Amino acid sequence: MEMILNGSEELEKFYQNKFYFSYSGLNKLLYSPALFYNHYVLNQREDSTDPHLVGGRVLHCLLFEPEKYDEQFISLPGKLPTASQKEIIDNIFKIHCSIENNSLLLEDYSQDILTLLLTANLYQALKTDQQRLDKILTEENKEYFEFLKQSQNKTIVDQPTLDGCKVQVEVLKNNQDVRALLQLDKTEEDTHIEIYNELHIKMDHPKLPFGLHGVLDNIVIDNDSKTIFINDLKTTGKSIGDFPDAVEYYKYWIQGAIYFILAADKFLKDLPNKETWNIKITFIVIDKYNLVYPFQVSDKTMDKWNDDFLDIIAIAKWHYENKKYNLPYDLANGNVKL
Repeated sequence: MEMILNGSEELEKFYQNKFYFSYSGLNKLLYSPALFYNHYVLNQREDSTDPHLVGGRVLHCLLFEPEKYDEQFISLPGKLPTASQKEIIDNIFKIHCSIENNSLLLEDYSQDILTLLLTANLYQALKTDQQRLDKILTEENKEYFEFLKQSQNKTIVDQPTLDGCKVQVEVLKNNQDVRALLQLDKTEEDTHIEIYNELHIKMDHPKLPFGLHGVLDNIVIDNDSKTIFINDLKTTGKSIGDFPDAVEYYKYWIQGAIYFILAADKFLKDLPNKETWNIKITFIVIDKYNLVYPFQVSDKTMDKWNDDFLDIIAIAKWHYENKKYNLPYDLANGNVKL
C-alpha cells in the first residue's frame, strides 16, 4: 500500500512556481524523496548548527568574502554551552522570540526551563528544582542567552571554531597551488583574467519542467587560454587521501556536473566559438590535519559525470512530473528485487 504524504495545499502551492534544483536538493531527492518533500514542499526546515557545517561556512566566508563575515556571523567569546544545555537554551530563546519582550532574562524563564528539562529527562536525578535550574542558570549560559538576543538572523560562531578557520585560511593562502587556482596573485595588468567568488547561477532548461541553480565558490575565467576554472572548497573530517571515496559517497560528482552546466550556460551559451572553450573543475580539499590538495577532475571523468547526470535528471523529472515523493525512484517503480 502506498504511503500518502500530508500537505496537499502545500504541494499545490509548491507547483505554482517553477522549482530550481540545487546539488543539495537533488541529493535529498535521491536519498529520500520524503525528506525532500518535507524540506521543500512542507518547508519543515531546520537550520543546522552542527559545528563542522558552521565551520565550513565560516571558512568559505573568510576565504572568499571576508568583508561579509559580520553580515552573516557573530562571534561568541569562549565556548558554546554543552550540546544538551544549548538545546534547552535555544528552545527557551524560541519562546522568548514569541513573547517579544527583549528585557526578559534567562532566569525569567525558570518554569519553562524546568519543563524542558523534564521533557528531555535531563538532570532529573537531582533532588530539587533549584539544583536543576542551577545547572542551566550559569553565568556562561546567561551570557549565551543574552548573546542570542543580539544575534538574530546571524549564525553564532564560538571562538575555537573561528580560530581554527582562520588557521585554515592561512594554510590555504600559503599553498602555491591554491594561490594559482584562485588567482590570489592577480594584478591589474592581468586583464584577460576574470574572477567571481560565491557566484549564484540560476538557469532554465527548455526540455525540463524545472531549473537548476547553485552557488559556485570560485570561478576564474582565462580569456587567453579560453578556459573556465571552477574551484570548489571542501573540508573533511577524514584524511586527505580518503576524499576520492567521498566523491561517490556524498555524490559530489553531481555537484560537479551541475556546476559545469551552470557555468557553461552563463558564460558560454552566447559565444560564437563556445566549442573551443574548456571547463576545468577542481575540488580544493583541506582535511582535519590542515593538509591541502587540489583534486582536479579529468576531462574523461567529467564526460562520465555529465553522462551519468542525465540519469539523475531523468529520475528528478519522474518525481517532479508525477508528484510522487514517497519512495526512491527504483523502489517506487518496483525495480529492486532481493
